[in-house]
Amino acid sequence: MLTLGTKLSYAVGNVGLQMLIAAMGFLLMIFYTDVALVPPAVAGAALLVGKVWDTINDPLFGWVTDRTRSRWGRHRVYLIYGAIPLAVVAAAVWMVPPGLSPVAAFLWIAITYTLFDTLMTLVQLPYQAMAANLTRDYDERTSLTAFASLGALIGFFAGSVLMPVLVRAAPDARTGYALAGACFGLAAGMAVAVVAWRVHEPVADEAAAPADPAPAWDSVRRTLLGTLRNRPFLLLVSAAGLVRLGLTLVQGALAYFVIYQLQGTQGDLPRLMAILLGVVGVSLFAWKRVVDRWEKNRAYILGLVFSAVGLVMLYWIQPGQQGMLAAVLALIGIGMGAHWIVPYAMVPDTIDHGHMLAGERTTGMYYGLYGLVDKIARTVATVVVAAVLDWTHYVPNVAQTELALQGIRTMTGLLPALCLAFAIPLLMAYPITRARHGEIRRSVGDVRDSQFAS
Repeated sequence: MLTLGTKLSYAVGNVGLQMLIAAMGFLLMIFYTDVALVPPAVAGAALLVGKVWDTINDPLFGWVTDRTRSRWGRHRVYLIYGAIPLAVVAAAVWMVPPGLSPVAAFLWIAITYTLFDTLMTLVQLPYQAMAANLTRDYDERTSLTAFASLGALIGFFAGSVLMPVLVRAAPDARTGYALAGACFGLAAGMAVAVVAWRVHEPVADEAAAPADPAPAWDSVRRTLLGTLRNRPFLLLVSAAGLVRLGLTLVQGALAYFVIYQLQGTQGDLPRLMAILLGVVGVSLFAWKRVVDRWEKNRAYILGLVFSAVGLVMLYWIQPGQQGMLAAVLALIGIGMGAHWIVPYAMVPDTIDHGHMLAGERTTGMYYGLYGLVDKIARTVATVVVAAVLDWTHYVPNVAQTELALQGIRTMTGLLPALCLAFAIPLLMAYPITRARHGEIRRSVGDVRDSQFAS
């Protein structure tokens, strides 16, 4: 059993990482279009550059971590050396120089965001992989994930609620985003350093890094193909990718929805996000109790149903109906609580299944592919938001046409609900139950649970 101190220390890392993810998910596009005054199509295309690189770096870095040997462990070493560079590059993303031409703006965004995305992968992937190796118990993983999700929620709150507050406190928006970005980068680096200092990987897992005599590319290809033969993992990562696509559409479009459809201001965003994330936080440990009694995939499906219904309702909200919006966001938040816990507790179970199939535990590759799908979904959502704004002739800082408002409502409500609905059949086919996981553990002869305490 893991100690409370280990769970809390591990959760601190998610505070910093999710702070960056939330700030960029909710505010980066509107920062580019309305503050840095970069055309939406240019900003979307520049962000896409980083994700093209992501098609290589996530699986590649996963393979590298599986074969890393160091006195600091297979995954912890990346947290030790990655904390400071991540902090610096995360701050640079929010410092677009004024007066850039479209070509210069494209280059600045593409370079800074690609560097950030690379360092984020080098830190976040090992951080996530540590969770699969800290415990092999089916229910203890859910407990660890609940703590990590609470940390993620705190970070998400900071990224989506505190950043607008910090921006408004500055003399102007450009300065505010630059200062807030610097603060958030520093906080993320410190959070990663706490995990590197306080959470140590089990010695048994460090010794398990395989020594592969095959050439590097052959080894990467063999490990990748072995991972892709894992049907439960493919079902889970496909469903989670669709959910991430839907929720990122909401993140990217919500600021536009509040300002232009609801006819509110940026000052309304912190209050509304506090309602959404507050409900998510209250629901986290309720969902943990549900997962303790139900199978994980069924709990996840129930959460998606709640959120999908709320997203459909979101589409019909009219200007000035802030009370209705708050109620709908609360319903969406109840469902989102399941997404914050359940899939992250399911990934280690699919890794155990892959271990049974291949006779080798390639944790990094699994998290590399999971991270790849997650980031592709985030990027596709960002590109969709930018494309829809461009197609509907969005003009920043003025009242929008009905066509532009229709695009904003669709991106915030109907499209995300459709993504969640498509994920449900995949989760219904997911085969790993509590009983099946017990059979998997017995089949690989895993009797080392006593070695996985902090």
